[in-house]
Amino acid sequence: MKAALPARLPIDSGFKYEIDRQREEFDHYMKVQEDNMMKGMRELVHRQTVSLLNSLQKEVSRKLYEKDVEIDNMNRKNRELGERIRQITVEAQSWHYRAKYNESVVNALKSNIQQAMAHGSMQAKEGCGDSEVNDAASSTNYHLASGSHDQVPNIHQLKCCRACKSKEANVLLVPCRHLCLCKECEVFIDSCPVCQVMKTASVQVYMS
Repeated sequence: MKAALPARLPIDSGFKYEIDRQREEFDHYMKVQEDNMMKGMRELVHRQTVSLLNSLQKEVSRKLYEKDVEIDNMNRKNRELGERIRQITVEAQSWHYRAKYNESVVNALKSNIQQAMAHGSMQAKEGCGDSEVNDAASSTNYHLASGSHDQVPNIHQLKCCRACKSKEANVLLVPCRHLCLCKECEVFIDSCPVCQVMKTASVQVYMS
């Protein structure tokens, strides 16, 4: 009985060694699986993070683009509004100056008519328009009364342009208020041909 005991030791040692070896293999397998699982989870988290960041970046880029477009539209509208305000301001100033100019012309015409009516035809100064018509009437009456048939100026001669002597005078010069030039000649003349006063402005008079 005692001689058979040593024969069991090699069997027990081999069995224990096999068990330890299998345990080590199992532990190694589990370690590899754990590492693979952790690696897979890290890759999954990384992909999800990258996807989320890409989505956020696209959304932020879209929002920024929309804001840029909105800002550009606002700037364009502000420029258009500023240009419109500038145009309206220029137009308002133009109408204001035109109104003041027309007012001065009307006052000049009124003054001219009042002076012609106050002084009468015999006292009117040499000029064009109403004063010359009155001068022509006085001269005609004088020649008719005296029976003279010398040169008598007619209305057409007195109303013609003092520059070209052919077209009708229809431009009133300011400040002298002489109606003595046609529209074509007025462009090239700087002083009144009647009184030699420098022209500062002019207005076309439409005769009926």
